[in-house]
This record gives sequence, C-alpha cells and structure tokens, in this order.
Amino acid sequence: MILDQVPAVQKLSAEEKWQLIDELWQQLLPPAIPEPQAEIVHLLESRLAEYRENPAMAAPWAEVKARLRAARGE
Repeated sequence: MILDQVPAVQKLSAEEKWQLIDELWQQLLPPAIPEPQAEIVHLLESRLAEYRENPAMAAPWAEVKARLRAARGE
C-alpha cells in the first residue's frame, strides 16, 4: 500500500488528509483550456452572422470535401 511507503501521511489530521487529497487531485487534472483569442472569437462571430443572413451560401461538408478532392485531382 502506498500509505505504508509514506508514514508521515498517517500522522496527518483528517483535515490535512483532505487537503492532501485536493492537492493531489489538482495535479492530476489536465491543464486549463486557454481562452480563445479575441480576434478568433470576432472572426467566428462574423462568419456566423454572415451565415445567418444568407444560409443558402453555405455548403454541406460532404460537398466542400468533394470539391476540394476534385480540385486536387483525386
């Protein structure tokens, strides 16, 4: 058991053990996802507004992919 390898943990109070659990858990969490850059958010909002104004200008992904493949000669 890991606790046998770290006898000092057994001497901790219940509150200290909970704090240790919290600190260990924080180390296991993935790093925080950074906030998107303001320019990217603005660009996405702009493109969404364009789509909402004229949804007929959009094309399904399958169609876009087919055009790209055709342009590359695939």
